[in-house]
Amino acid sequence: MLTRSRLRRSLILTLVVASALPAGAARGTADQRRAGPPRERAAEDRLIPRNVTWAGWHGGTPYLRHDGLFVGRTSTGAFRVPYQITAPVDAGKGNGTVLVEPSHFAIGLGARDVYLRPRLLFGRGFAHAGIGWSTADFGPGQNLRILDPKVPGTVVEGGTAEGGGRTDPEIVTEFARALSRDPVARKTLGELGRTYATGFSDSSVPVLDLVTSGRARGVFDLALPFTTEGADPQPALLAGRFDGRLVIVNSEAETSATLLDRGVVPGRYRFYAVAGSPHVPDHLEIPSFATRTTPASWEPALRAHFLQADRWVRDGDAPPASYHLKTAGGGVVRDANGNALAVDVQGRPAPRPPYVELGEARYVAGFVGGYDAVRTIGQLGFASHAGYLAAFRGRLLAQLAAGQITREEAVAMRARAALCPPLTYTQTYRDHYADFVAMRPCPSSA
Repeated sequence: MLTRSRLRRSLILTLVVASALPAGAARGTADQRRAGPPRERAAEDRLIPRNVTWAGWHGGTPYLRHDGLFVGRTSTGAFRVPYQITAPVDAGKGNGTVLVEPSHFAIGLGARDVYLRPRLLFGRGFAHAGIGWSTADFGPGQNLRILDPKVPGTVVEGGTAEGGGRTDPEIVTEFARALSRDPVARKTLGELGRTYATGFSDSSVPVLDLVTSGRARGVFDLALPFTTEGADPQPALLAGRFDGRLVIVNSEAETSATLLDRGVVPGRYRFYAVAGSPHVPDHLEIPSFATRTTPASWEPALRAHFLQADRWVRDGDAPPASYHLKTAGGGVVRDANGNALAVDVQGRPAPRPPYVELGEARYVAGFVGGYDAVRTIGQLGFASHAGYLAAFRGRLLAQLAAGQITREEAVAMRARAALCPPLTYTQTYRDHYADFVAMRPCPSSA
């Protein structure tokens, strides 16, 4: 069986590598919306394929990873940067949507690999396209804005000087346009119906800047920067400088005052901030420097709001109303346990994660965050673990009803709360971390 599987993969790779190489003109006419106004230099922007590798089965569909170089010119200078496209072997098996991600300086394509994750994206037929956009180097292991610093001949001549190199966010929009018209891209992705953009922290900066500057107009149907800071994007949406939909998801740690939803473009803007969460959460199944720092996370909210935003673009189904941290006198308003309160755009209380609502601990925001003052079920006022679980489930259902979490994530969270009676969700995270991650009962509870 293993030999047969390897043979099948080998045959798939052979066929796709052959079909991925340029061989004539693109099929049909490029989408005029993404192509933008005619420009003399547009023909210079092209994808040069280098290699194709296996990317696994997702939702019963085989995916491949296509690496190459994107070569062209922005309004300020020429570039030659790496790209990486992950797409179904058969483009017709995809959902017609590509998610474009500028590479993060230290994590690379973290939106794909860490935060949204292949299971969610590829299991639903999305394609992903990562792009290098800067030759800035901030120290050992911190030069990944170029996506792959080992690729020879990379160059960014335009943009601005930064970190001993140059940074040109306009490469991101040039790449997104090319995905709809370049012959190599069209063979890889097929006919695209939607193009989205995302980035986090460092890589969210070009996404938000492209929106507010107007350079993303006519390019992206959806922009999803998260854990981000910057200028208020709502004037750009009002003025028509960006004509797609914009959704932002932040932790408690970011300075978000400029991003709060003021209700001026309800048909195209949402902002969400998750109480108790740090800038970098514990990814649980993915080891990192944030491992064992805190069980509080904004990742479940991000995944839920991404899927809602996709439905917003596809079907016009409006996502849940924005929510943010409650503030007064220039500071965050907190409950008796020291945890931030959340409100919607009308100032009404918004659900928080159940462990925050129940006051299982005080969750400390920050770069990686933390927690202290952990309380037992008795200190929380419950006579039994069953009573605690019922209350936890009730808070979780409120989150689910508010659209702040997917049903899959809710099931996992409820399971973790039940693993180690009489311990709470937070106590299990602290005292039985391996069991918490694996979602298996603690030895004493089995």
